[in-house]
Amino acid sequence: MTTITYGGLLLYPGVRDHPGDTSILKGRIMNIQLMNVAVDIIEQRLAPLANVLTRNNHITAMRDSFALAMPFVIVGSLLVPILFPPVSINGASAFGQFYFQLRPILLPTFELTIGLVALIVAFGASASLAKQYRLPERLCGLTGCLAFLLFIGFRDNGATNIFLGGMGIFTALISSTYSIEIVRFFYKKGWCIRLPEEVPVMTRNGFQLLIPLLVVMLSISVINALLLQSTGRILPELISETVRPLVVASDTLTAVLISLFICNLLWFVGIHGALIITGIMNPFWMTYLFENQQALAAGSATLPHIYLQGFWDFYLLIGGIGSTLPLVFMAMRSRSRQLKSVGKIGLLPSLFNINEPILFGFPIIMNPVFLLPFLFVPLINACVALVFNSSWGSRSGGGDAAVVDAGAAWRGVVSQRQLEKPLHVPVRHF
Repeated sequence: MTTITYGGLLLYPGVRDHPGDTSILKGRIMNIQLMNVAVDIIEQRLAPLANVLTRNNHITAMRDSFALAMPFVIVGSLLVPILFPPVSINGASAFGQFYFQLRPILLPTFELTIGLVALIVAFGASASLAKQYRLPERLCGLTGCLAFLLFIGFRDNGATNIFLGGMGIFTALISSTYSIEIVRFFYKKGWCIRLPEEVPVMTRNGFQLLIPLLVVMLSISVINALLLQSTGRILPELISETVRPLVVASDTLTAVLISLFICNLLWFVGIHGALIITGIMNPFWMTYLFENQQALAAGSATLPHIYLQGFWDFYLLIGGIGSTLPLVFMAMRSRSRQLKSVGKIGLLPSLFNINEPILFGFPIIMNPVFLLPFLFVPLINACVALVFNSSWGSRSGGGDAAVVDAGAAWRGVVSQRQLEKPLHVPVRHF
């Protein structure tokens, strides 16, 4: 009896050695060899670029800033269905009177979480970038916040205060990068006030930041004056107009498929593709979330955006990267003891979209047999989810779970699960 293995994993069970099975065995070996060639090409061409992106300081700062903002966004999102209910409330009833008394009390919580998300991102990106450059994190984080407030022309109850929320995300990232790069340049050149080591650290760091901070503040004031004189607009308004076509384009099926395909391809060669893709997409997702919540507050029945963080998590990562949850259930019924054990171990984490035990236990990473289903199952999920959400569902205002978020699009959830099963054909051979 002959078997085919790959990296210690039994790819195909035994084939009895008689002339009738020779052609089948040769065909399987040829398929494995072709897939190995494809894997080698992907690794050689894609891995160097992915490593550069993974180690990029600014992408890392973007990722860290949105991770910092996430708790505040979640808290604000939890209040959305309470503050902006999907049904009308009778103010004459006892419940209605209680609700309209409660709403003004809860509204500041929403406004000071979702409404200040860009300011939080500015602090997080600045502090993360400063940490990578070995600069004082908290002082640099506050410097990024001040730079952002200057760029948006912050005033008490001013019209530009709308940029403190999701509309100011891109400005927050730009102001953070600008301010911290200036601070880094001055520190590197030694153009700062240096006090003796005997002085307390906080005092020493504060005096060291004085000159770079002054340059940052004055330069932004000059930039604002020049922009107002030449264009009549401030930086966040210009950025919003510039990136608007990109924002619109990134909420299309093409953008979903490209970002998902690249993410899975990077994961297949052992690189954490989700860190790269979510780092790039987070500014767009946060902007979409803010616009959806504005539409929800205005009473709109249909929200403008589908491709949010919740869509990514609950439709495209069913069981984790590669949508491997159906694969886990199939592995638990496998004839292979190895796969059965891996399936049992990976079941509980997969329910929370954590599937590293599956990726490395099967293994799926660098395993040519699983290349096609690993890449294309999530793409099919994306198409099904977008079609069903566009046709029947209400789009997310706060990133809720898949079934709730889809509304009547529960059909899409069922269809996804049914379409995934035939694509995990390799497991059926075990």
